[in-house]
Amino acid sequence: MKFYEFGIKTNKTIMCLPGNFMTHRQFEGIIPLLESDYHIITVSFDGYDETGDTVYTTGKDQAEKLASYIRDNLGGKIDLVYAESLGSIPAAFLTQIEDLKLGGVILSGAEYMNYGIFNKLAINLFAPMTYRLMTKIIRTKEVKFPKFLLIKMGISNETFKPMLMQACRTLTLETTKATFWEAVKMYPKYMSAWKPNTNTRIACWYGEKEMNMKKAIKNLKRAFPSIEIHPFKDLGHGEIMAHPELLVKELKDFIER
Repeated sequence: MKFYEFGIKTNKTIMCLPGNFMTHRQFEGIIPLLESDYHIITVSFDGYDETGDTVYTTGKDQAEKLASYIRDNLGGKIDLVYAESLGSIPAAFLTQIEDLKLGGVILSGAEYMNYGIFNKLAINLFAPMTYRLMTKIIRTKEVKFPKFLLIKMGISNETFKPMLMQACRTLTLETTKATFWEAVKMYPKYMSAWKPNTNTRIACWYGEKEMNMKKAIKNLKRAFPSIEIHPFKDLGHGEIMAHPELLVKELKDFIER
């Protein structure tokens, strides 16, 4: 896991956690708009730090490493954790670590990904397929995702194209499978076992066009009864990252309230 710092350390701190296949570079567009007013920390998870030496394990394991960083470098408290997609799993786990002081957590695109009894079959099918597709795209810059996946995400091939510029260049099949398994476990195995949390300020952001959010929101409301729900009109999964001015405006509004 790698951490990158920007801005003024004495200002309010925002930690940004990337989505699946992404590195810390996913946040390149918003850093220039935030660093004059905030202390920004962007993260590349294990398996996505582009060293080629690490493998993604579990969201809980990633959360424990984030917590250690917050304790060692920020005195155990942070003003805001902003998580995209896969980053929502360790971000949610941070709310379960009692000695941390979290000003707020935004789970962006924390979609429901469980397939029930078909989980093993789905992952054995989709993980290798996605791994081959991603490595081909990174190597050749050809972008042509399956239509069913684009429909599920609520985006177009052309919309997805610039997102992939921040994708991990050293992706492995082991990491791909591990992140798929964590995604299917997020709600039914992990979050369903947690006691309702009303102590941490939580928000769920998502693109209005993306699927799999209705069931996710139902589960999030059980785990975080006071959660703030914020859909973005006419956007799909992760598409808010293509609108840095809008994203920064909403982040500032959240952290300053």
